[in-house]
Amino acid sequence: MSANISGDYNTGSKEVDIVSMLLINAGIIFNSVEKSDSDDDEDIVVEITDGRIIRTIEVKEESVDRIARYNDLGIDYISVFQFKNRFDVSKWKGSPKHPGLLEEFESSIIVHKPGKIHYSKADIWLFYSLDNDGQIRFADWYIGSDLTSADFIEYLRLNCYFAVNNKPISQKSHDDYHQSAVFFINRNDSYLLSLKKSIEDLF
Repeated sequence: MSANISGDYNTGSKEVDIVSMLLINAGIIFNSVEKSDSDDDEDIVVEITDGRIIRTIEVKEESVDRIARYNDLGIDYISVFQFKNRFDVSKWKGSPKHPGLLEEFESSIIVHKPGKIHYSKADIWLFYSLDNDGQIRFADWYIGSDLTSADFIEYLRLNCYFAVNNKPISQKSHDDYHQSAVFFINRNDSYLLSLKKSIEDLF
């Protein structure tokens, strides 16, 4: 993967704190929770008990406002892309688009880096949201291979709305015309619920 166009929000310490808190609250004993040296592979590395058990985690914070309104998780679909015609931005940006438009959208872009559903190596994916007072609103856990599977990706493509987001200035991009895109899937979607795990199942 191209490191110079990786997303980088410097969220490592927050991710460590959240994962540590969730493990402590669940009564799971661990030796360490650390930021991974390989952001492309995973975000966090957890060493359990005597160090013989390692778990790697992809961590995604969801906006509390969006959760309150839609209760959707955002799945990283494309990390970095450009429109072939930059004037197409206005056509695709804004409100989420119907999955029936996905192939038309994909024909109009050049992908520089796919989303993490295509390359993450994390054992576990964690989605969480914080209330405005900083308290954890929810923490949803999934097996990494389930969320990077061909079946799950196909389900997203056929059933879930997608949206184009600006690449924030805090991320590493070649120029102002790089964009990212996300799939939205409701937390109560029956397929997603079938994949959901408890923290105790995973550690």
